[in-house]
Amino acid sequence: MIPNYVLLARRAVPPTQQYMVTELQRRMESSVVLQSPPNPSILIALNLAGGTQDGMKEKLMVQQIKDRIIKEGTVEMTSGQVALYILALISSCEDPKCITANINLVEVLKLKTKEELTYLSDHSTPKTTFYQLSLDTLALCLEGANVNEAAVSLAKEALAKDFFVDTGAMATLALTCVHNRLVKAEQSRILAPIHEALYKLRQQILRAVETNTANIYSIGLALQALNVTSVSYPTGDWSCSQTLAKVLTEISQGAFNNPMAAAQILPSLVGKTYLNVIRLNCSSDKVMVKYTIINHLRGQHFTHTISVSVPKGSVLLSVLQAAQQDNPQDFSYETEQTSWGLMVVSINNRAANSNDKTYWQFLNGTEPLEQGVDSYIPSNNEHIEAIFSTY
Repeated sequence: MIPNYVLLARRAVPPTQQYMVTELQRRMESSVVLQSPPNPSILIALNLAGGTQDGMKEKLMVQQIKDRIIKEGTVEMTSGQVALYILALISSCEDPKCITANINLVEVLKLKTKEELTYLSDHSTPKTTFYQLSLDTLALCLEGANVNEAAVSLAKEALAKDFFVDTGAMATLALTCVHNRLVKAEQSRILAPIHEALYKLRQQILRAVETNTANIYSIGLALQALNVTSVSYPTGDWSCSQTLAKVLTEISQGAFNNPMAAAQILPSLVGKTYLNVIRLNCSSDKVMVKYTIINHLRGQHFTHTISVSVPKGSVLLSVLQAAQQDNPQDFSYETEQTSWGLMVVSINNRAANSNDKTYWQFLNGTEPLEQGVDSYIPSNNEHIEAIFSTY
């Protein structure tokens, strides 16, 4: 069963404010230009939100990361930089183990993480920061590497120290990833310190959110950390909806205009966390389709967007079915069989009506589809819009 607060996170943005999330995505995407340095955080956030509007921008960001690795090497990179590159690449369905025939980022990160742990053992602090060690642990965990030693060390340090909000949030994501793997593998021996650390970290993050000590660069990670917890919060302890309402107010006031600040908050606004990057569907026999429904014509206006995965070669109707299955509240639909084929007559309880000459029009970009939902086959990363229109 999905905890209530996770459902709140996924549905927190009201339809009338969804445009702010879309604007954040647009601003982040427009910050990516040919001359800009690679920014893995932006790539991760955009992929978690369903991908870029312009598929070439994603390819550019991936290529910028690969070019930097190939041209500059990894020797001078910190472990956290390597970890972010790994997360960004796997979020774009790229294999970080095969940058070139001689560059395996996962092996590079294993060595750098080992250096972090050795330094931690000798100096009671990692070579870089606990934030980067947490990021390392998360990236390696998502790649399936054995990070038990790093996780236990991180858990013990979290119990002994009071981490800053962003560090504690990243540690929570990393330890949650390891915890989930250990539970599946029934390796209970090292779960105890991880359990204790996760409880302490979540309480610290919760207090920071409640007392407004989490700033715009840490609130996004804080919400991610609270949203992966398996612990339910008693009524009155924390309201995800109230917190996100405050975040939306700050967005409207320009607090997240900086693309990096936007990259931190965007995943939480779409109900995702860094743990989801490995779950993005990268199978060659699947396609990802972004689907938007828009009614600015009759009754309560709305704009909803969702990204779904369907088998390659599926017709558009399969996209509608997948969207309804993922979010039946917003993406319900009805069809009728006509002499022209199957016709969508209602979406999100907004029905077409011949008396007022309204119907649901499907478009690919600005071009109306010339085929029906039971015959049109979307391509990978295509953006389909259904707009309530008049004729």
